Amino acid sequence: MLKRKMIKNFTWPLKTATREIEVTRLYPEFMMNLPAAERGIHELDATICIGCGTCARVCPNSCIEMVNFKFGSPLKNKKMQFPQIDYGRCMFCGLCVDECPVECLKMGQKVTMAGWTREDIIKSPDFLATKRFSAKEVADLEAEAKRIAAEKAAAKKAAAKEGAAKEGAAKKPAKEGAAAIKNGEAKPKEGGAA
Repeated sequence: MLKRKMIKNFTWPLKTATREIEVTRLYPEFMMNLPAAERGIHELDATICIGCGTCARVCPNSCIEMVNFKFGSPLKNKKMQFPQIDYGRCMFCGLCVDECPVECLKMGQKVTMAGWTREDIIKSPDFLATKRFSAKEVADLEAEAKRIAAEKAAAKKAAAKEGAAKEGAAKKPAKEGAAAIKNGEAKPKEGGAA
């Protein structure tokens, strides 16, 4: 049994050396199934993220930064800001996932995050987003957001105009009463003779 394993370890480099292809042998050869509570690379649902930045504020290592990403919902996330995570500093504590008010950030099952440079392990929302809108859906949502904003502005303008009209009507009687007092037409006090 031991001889077979030793022979296998010698045959692998010989096979790869004759093919002239650089290959690293995987160890373990088969990846084991990870538990359901595994804290791997984060997964972002960009369709429900509101861009509040709670994940960035609660992170003890300050490895989360809010950056622009164009495939989210402009109705829910007006600034279109989504989390970008620096895995060189992340300790996978899960506080960002626990504090997310809409539960759009969760820990995934992927654990491999190797890279040649430090920038390779800084994962943008484009990499983290498992759910996102298409460009056409984002354009439709932006049009809907503009329509809703225009309706709110028109309603606010109408309410301001109506409030100004009520205020103007309320000031007229007060001015007439003040003019009567100036002319000496004071109202009698209660309980006394005029």
